[in-house]
Amino acid sequence: MRIFITGEQGFIATNLIERMKLHDDMKFITGAHRQELKYHDEGEPCVHKNDIYTWKDFFWKNKIDIVIHNAAIVGTDVCALNSEKSTLTNVQGTYNVCRAAKHLNIPVCYIGTTVIYDAKKYQNERISEDDDRAPHTLYGCQKLCAEDIVKSQSPKWMIVRPLFAYGGVGDMNSLIAKTIYGALNGKKDIDMFLDPTKIKDYMHVNDFCDAVLLAINTGLWYQDWNVAAETPYVTGEIVDILKNITELDLTGVLKWHPQTDYLGNHMLTSWKLRKCSKWEPKITLEEGIRMSYESILSSKGYNPLRYLEDAKKRNVDLTEYY
Repeated sequence: MRIFITGEQGFIATNLIERMKLHDDMKFITGAHRQELKYHDEGEPCVHKNDIYTWKDFFWKNKIDIVIHNAAIVGTDVCALNSEKSTLTNVQGTYNVCRAAKHLNIPVCYIGTTVIYDAKKYQNERISEDDDRAPHTLYGCQKLCAEDIVKSQSPKWMIVRPLFAYGGVGDMNSLIAKTIYGALNGKKDIDMFLDPTKIKDYMHVNDFCDAVLLAINTGLWYQDWNVAAETPYVTGEIVDILKNITELDLTGVLKWHPQTDYLGNHMLTSWKLRKCSKWEPKITLEEGIRMSYESILSSKGYNPLRYLEDAKKRNVDLTEYY
């Protein structure tokens, strides 16, 4: 299979490409340095600046078998800071890619998000695929709109949603990455838009990527799939586990904003995927934290606090967007 991944330099895509190397029957086709494409960052094609016919021509010339549509501006705070750009990327870009794929009958696997759900309704139970949608942020609204575009404009589709993926290469958003980086670099009062008393369920990105590739290999089309480790912890306990494993001094590193935690307890069931594909997560939270710590220790030029720091420079109060 010749697979093209939009947003190939992003967090999920970067790790998907690494996991894909373990599959002899999968070949990643890069969009980097292709003269016919327009770019928003050096080396990465822009999904919305390239129109339907440009994408169609690229897919045809490179004999693409499957598109994994991953390109998105991710996160409540990031979308709030870049509302116009995020709408173009998350909505218009999705339309362009899916319409191009439809012309050539190429299946589209879309990387979704679980913030599309009405989490307030499910504080004491795990969310399943068919539970009520009701996003509370611009980011969630954009991603839900994109799901409908994928379903209606792709010849063959699947939607795979991760819950709190962390670790691997380029983790820019997780509690785990921001806390470790902050402690290692002497940062204080890192804004954390979470309630430390609420339950979250973190999953290592490798386990999620393996689920995506397994779903494709198994041919689980025309359905959506929620993927979670199903090992939930109270958020404050996750920080305690992190402290014990890394032995870092976390005094004053985090500044909690519990009033912004619109998701509250956030848990999913992956029962549907486990039943249909035999997928199981392999990396425990403790092992994943240890892997993240070692990775961040050896990283260069990595800063998961970039968007938070940008907001402060612009005097933007991100709590207004939660």
